[in-house]
Amino acid sequence: MSKSRFIELMAKSMGKTASAEELTELDMFLEQFPDYKKTYNVTNALKGNGTEATETKPEEINGNLEEIWNRIKSLNENSANDAKIKPMFRWQWVVAAAVLVLVTTGVLFYNRAAQQDTLTAENILHEIHVPYGKTEKLKLPDGTLVTLNAGSTFSYPEAFEKNSRDVSLTGEGFFEVTKNSKRPFLVHTARLVVKVLGTVFNVKAYNNDKTVETTLLKGKVQVELKNNPEKKIILLPNEKLIVVNNREPKSVKSKEGKIEYQVTELPDVKPDEVKETAWVDNRILFTNEMFEDVAAQIERKYNVQVVFEDRALRTEQISGLLDKETLKEALGIIELTTPFNFRVDGQTVYLSKKDK
Repeated sequence: MSKSRFIELMAKSMGKTASAEELTELDMFLEQFPDYKKTYNVTNALKGNGTEATETKPEEINGNLEEIWNRIKSLNENSANDAKIKPMFRWQWVVAAAVLVLVTTGVLFYNRAAQQDTLTAENILHEIHVPYGKTEKLKLPDGTLVTLNAGSTFSYPEAFEKNSRDVSLTGEGFFEVTKNSKRPFLVHTARLVVKVLGTVFNVKAYNNDKTVETTLLKGKVQVELKNNPEKKIILLPNEKLIVVNNREPKSVKSKEGKIEYQVTELPDVKPDEVKETAWVDNRILFTNEMFEDVAAQIERKYNVQVVFEDRALRTEQISGLLDKETLKEALGIIELTTPFNFRVDGQTVYLSKKDK
């Protein structure tokens, strides 16, 4: 959850305009982050017993600033040390004051009666974090459908701007973009920007992966490399762009002759056999891939950490399909073609070479 979303829910809660779903969202968030919970308690305490927030006069806010500071400070007396406390004090003080100003002036996010203009909505940023072992589906304000893979972070505004639809992704997302020729849809990642008008495509942009991939299934997309913005790469259906991660992709080949990015064509297979999008159906499909690359997918699917005790196993070429199998069943399937030993200790999987 972003700070702006947190402030929005706080304001709605205090102004008694929050829906049941919004109150649940706020409560779940506050339970996970005690420091936010403290701020929420402080702002509620400042309202007084039975006093409506809208009755608070602006001049009373200034008189309460010192009290706000003291209350927050007292709530944090047991924190680690002053060096860590002070920055948090400042942030909590700003949030508490901001919420009070919002409530006392009656300026609540999405007050239908007031019909706030889209600028307010455009500044409200939603941030989604998907844990390992899970995927998440959502529908954006323009009707675009997004499926997020495990270990992904995705952010988007409450309402898109008039000239473009911008979202940000770290991780992997499958997009079914609602067509709008006047407002292009842009996916921003650390290495590239994918620009579309209306299409179906997949973006894989995990920070720790060797490559960043854009796979197009329908329509047409334009990809701009962050470190070489004048270079525009156009993808057609069933094409995939592979960009080397943690490098500066300046051209197709660097001075040393190493490939920085390449466009490849997908195999002519059925839609449900496209390995780049198999994860959408909670499957892992791999053909002649290095074990360490498949292990990264196993970590996300099963919420585990894979440790190679024998480095030689990392580069073993393996093929297979993992669907509804348990973790141990999945490892057993791989073991049929690639002899190795494995043991599972809690959330950690240890792999070692099998003795001959």
